[in-house]
This record gives sequence, structure tokens and C-alpha cells, in this order.
Amino acid sequence: MRFPSLAGNDNLKRAFSKEHFLDSGAIILSGPDGSGKRTAARDIAMGLLCTGSPAPCGSCGACIRMKAGSHPDYELLNNEGAEIKVDMVRALRARSFIRPSEAQCKVFVLCAADKMNVQSQNALLKVLEEPASTVFILLCENSESLLPTVRSRSMHYRLEPLKEELLVRLLSQRFPAADSRQLQEAAAASGGFLGTAIAALSGDESESVRLARQFIAALGRDELSVLTCCMELSRLSREDYALFCDVLCRQLLHSVRCGMENPGDLLTLYEYVEEQKAKTAFNASVTALSGALAAFCGENLKLSWRKQ
Repeated sequence: MRFPSLAGNDNLKRAFSKEHFLDSGAIILSGPDGSGKRTAARDIAMGLLCTGSPAPCGSCGACIRMKAGSHPDYELLNNEGAEIKVDMVRALRARSFIRPSEAQCKVFVLCAADKMNVQSQNALLKVLEEPASTVFILLCENSESLLPTVRSRSMHYRLEPLKEELLVRLLSQRFPAADSRQLQEAAAASGGFLGTAIAALSGDESESVRLARQFIAALGRDELSVLTCCMELSRLSREDYALFCDVLCRQLLHSVRCGMENPGDLLTLYEYVEEQKAKTAFNASVTALSGALAAFCGENLKLSWRKQ
């Protein structure tokens, strides 16, 4: 199977290049927001429904209907990423036993599958244990939120970050008017994920993601920039601050992999931000957390601005 839209992720592509790649009725694609989960799921679905060769051929009737969003055997579910209740899963289970309209199987893509509660997951487990003509593609940020019984009955692949040079090249194709500095900053602060970098350049990123990107940039400038960013963080809700911590940790690890100076300092900061994220679950004050982050950076990091 080919992946015409998904960049990088060679391990996933190699797994699906085998003749009998599908040995389960469910596929789990995990990774942070912006990592390409939906793109990968769409390529897989198009390949499963394609009637040409090599799949997806892009030109058969099935591929054309997929591109138009009108294939009768494909469903994209919970696109808003809401909580998935058991009644929704039961309805899916009932539809999964209806024969496909024209393809050999149906494909249901379930977004934010990690937002299923235990009851919902047990309802889904029943259809995974029984023969059906439907392939479920479960998209999630945290696969550990899925029951072990669901994971054991699924093929699991985690979306991988892209190398920075590939990111910059892809961004330059999408944003020809952006200068090299903008492209480099968006790539460096994306954690290696194309969707996150695109959101940064197009102005569609959330406040949490914007502040994580601003924080990374501040680390390379001066102590005042870090303090200013932390003051902005104090206005976030606890949920948004937890998201900021998530995004910042991904970006810090990506910076270490890319050979940024002082990797020891970055890993020390990573561990501290992980601790801060854990505290948000216990009604911690965001103002106190952001103030503590500023103090930690000033006292413990030896980045470029501390050498001036």
C-alpha cells in the first residue's frame, strides 16, 4: 500500500507495504495533535477501498469518491474530538455488521479514541472479537488510555516526528511567501510534526501551542524573554497549561535530537515541565506554576543568554 499524502513515517509505510499487512480488524494510530494521524488514516482507508493498483491508485471510482468525501463505505467519526459515549459505540457496532455497499470492507475512522470511557471501550471490544466486514482505525494521542484488551486486538503504530530539513522543505512548498527564518522557527518549534508547523505559519495554532513555540524561542534569546513568556502563561486555564507542558516537552525533545546546544539543560527543563504538568491534575495554581517555571529557568539553566 502506498501513502501518497503522508510525509516521513518510514516504519509505518514499510509495515503496510507487505502483501498481508492487515491481520486485525482494528488499527491504532497514535501521536500528538498535528502528527499526521488523520492523513495516515485517510491514506490507509483509500488503500483499503481502492479497486486499482497499486493501491491507492488515485484514479479509480473508489479513490475519486474518497477524495470527494462521498464513498459509501467510509465514515470519519467524532471529528470534533468530543467524549465518546457508549451509545455512539453501540450504533457503530450495529452498522459494522451491515455489508459494504461496494467495497470488500467498510472503514470507520474514530478520532480521539482515547476519549472512550471503559464502558464504551468494552462495547467496541465486542465487535473486535467478532467477525465483521469493517476495519476500525482508532486515532489517539495516548494509546495507554485504551484498555489492554483493545490494544491487544489492534495493530498499533505511532506517528514519528520528521527531520527538520524535510519539514522546512515541505513548509517552503506550502508557504512560498515565508522567509527562511519563519520556516526554520516553525520547524524547530513544531516538535517535528508538520501539522503543528503549518498551524504556526497559518495562524491557526492554539494559545498553548503559540506560547510553547514562544518559550522555545525565548530560551535562545535572553532571560527577560523567558520571564515575559511566563507572565503570559499565567493567564492560561489549568487545562491549557497542561497542553502547553505537553507541547513544550515534545519541542524540547525534538531540539535535543536536532543537536541544539546544551542538551543537558534542555533535558533538565523537560523533566521539570513534566512535573509541572502532573501538578495541574491536582488543582495547582497556574500563576504559581508559571512563576516557578520562570524561577527555575533563571536559577538552573546555562543557555546562551547566561553566557553573555
